[in-house]
Amino acid sequence: MRAGRARQPARFLRLCVLGAALALPAAPAAALEPLPPAVAAVIDYQRILRDAKAAQSIRRQVEARRQRYQEQIAGEEQRLHEADKALAKQRSILAPEAYAEKRRVFETDVAEVQRMVQDRRRQLDEVSASALSEVRNRLIEVVGDLAETAGFNIVLPSSGVLLFSPSIDLTEDVLNLLDRRLPDVKVPDGTGR
Repeated sequence: MRAGRARQPARFLRLCVLGAALALPAAPAAALEPLPPAVAAVIDYQRILRDAKAAQSIRRQVEARRQRYQEQIAGEEQRLHEADKALAKQRSILAPEAYAEKRRVFETDVAEVQRMVQDRRRQLDEVSASALSEVRNRLIEVVGDLAETAGFNIVLPSSGVLLFSPSIDLTEDVLNLLDRRLPDVKVPDGTGR
């Protein structure tokens, strides 16, 4: 009698699995609709990010900021160099403990300047990425609008396509429309946290 009871849950489970298996093929067949034919276009994504007015503006702003930072860093390096020379001259006249303390203070100063350099580099990377993200987002909008207008339902980067007709290349159209919609992007100052 126990063996019979053990078989009942197993039999019920088999019936559930069989019922589910019979019901599954019918569901997708009813839900499938014919897909529209693929109408493709291509864009030279890298060229657009290189030649767009906003991207060029970003590069100019970042380079100007990099130059300002470099001038500040050069001033700090000169100051440290002078301090190191002065400390070297004092080595023979200072007591070892006093020299060690001055050396420790100097090395702390060097470490602070190194941190400043790293912070400036990181800030430049962050503000550049943030500004370029705005260009990429607008680029996606422009491509979507052009695809909808022209009837394309797939747009691929030309670098990933082995062969295509120049008639499906939207690069110039995208670049012109992007330049009209986003002629400039202000690079954030990067100091807000």
